[in-house]
Amino acid sequence: MSQRTLEVHWGGHHRNFLEGLNKQLEKSDILYGYTFDELVKATYYNGNPLTEFNNTARVST
Repeated sequence: MSQRTLEVHWGGHHRNFLEGLNKQLEKSDILYGYTFDELVKATYYNGNPLTEFNNTARVST
């Protein structure tokens, strides 16, 4: 991968997911301090994903 590819991927995608997740977690006392794996499991919510699930799953990959 080129440096440009990594910059576009980080700047356009990954960073947005991370920032979105951080904003969601700021509002949640329950999910604060969870690892990514714990967040994925907790936000999947038995097949009915919470809004945090999408950002968590994309950041952790």
